[in-house]
Amino acid sequence: MKKYLFCVLLIFTCFSLFAQQQPVVAVAPFDAISGISTMDANMITRVFFIRLGNTNKVSLVDRNVVDRVLREHSFQTGDWSNQQKTAELGSALNADWIVRGELEKFGNNILVTVQFYDIRTFRFMGGSDLLLANTEEAMTKMDPLVNKLVETIAVNPSTGGQRQTGNTGASTYYGTWVLRGSSWNDTLNIEENRIIHRYNGPPNTHIVISNPTWTTVSNTDPNTLSDYPRGFKIFGAVTETSRGDPNSWRPIFIFVHRNDNNRMLLYCSPDSNSEIQNANPRHDTAGPFGRVQ
Repeated sequence: MKKYLFCVLLIFTCFSLFAQQQPVVAVAPFDAISGISTMDANMITRVFFIRLGNTNKVSLVDRNVVDRVLREHSFQTGDWSNQQKTAELGSALNADWIVRGELEKFGNNILVTVQFYDIRTFRFMGGSDLLLANTEEAMTKMDPLVNKLVETIAVNPSTGGQRQTGNTGASTYYGTWVLRGSSWNDTLNIEENRIIHRYNGPPNTHIVISNPTWTTVSNTDPNTLSDYPRGFKIFGAVTETSRGDPNSWRPIFIFVHRNDNNRMLLYCSPDSNSEIQNANPRHDTAGPFGRVQ
């Protein structure tokens, strides 16, 4: 009996290890370019997603999660060419690959074009297309597109299974920061996978940003430029907030004093730019944040 249980446990352990090594793929909703309804685009995306999952060769990011992340990042069709936005998207999805598709009328047919990208670098890794007489043909003709993606992943083992686990340079700023020089009692806890900002007001007034991506940027605010010339744009999903508009926290910026890594200015997103443009740091009259641990 013990030998039997050991064998069963070994089988499940091996299966678990195999599952963990599978590349993680996020499938973005296919874009309806021309002559295709949103309903048909959603149906074709769903067929592709299900067939890809049925291969048992990849782990898929839940479609609801992908939709939520795209909404939170205000991601539009034209943003696929924006390297900064695609990097933020890749970090938030925590996947190895991302698949995007486009649908358009081609004569009396539907042309389905699918492209595969390394989500860490957004480098194009391959793609394929498919001609359908109608939407219903997706049920019988989708497998070639799916197989092409699986083959592409198989010949690029260095890409699959290597998701981002951190942000270069970010660990220097992990810890607890407190606003100095006023009666404000704001604190900022910076951790590897989240940032918690508790600010002046009733107890438990806070906001949580999860899985943040740190990108080096320049400070162009003339009021703080001389002492805080360089810093980071930090973009992540607002997963918890007790008040206020979460959109005002995507992204945030921090700039650390040129001679003192324990003094930092915090900016709440003044606009969608990657650099500060003549904005005011949070509680700018109160002084910088200081690190306490």
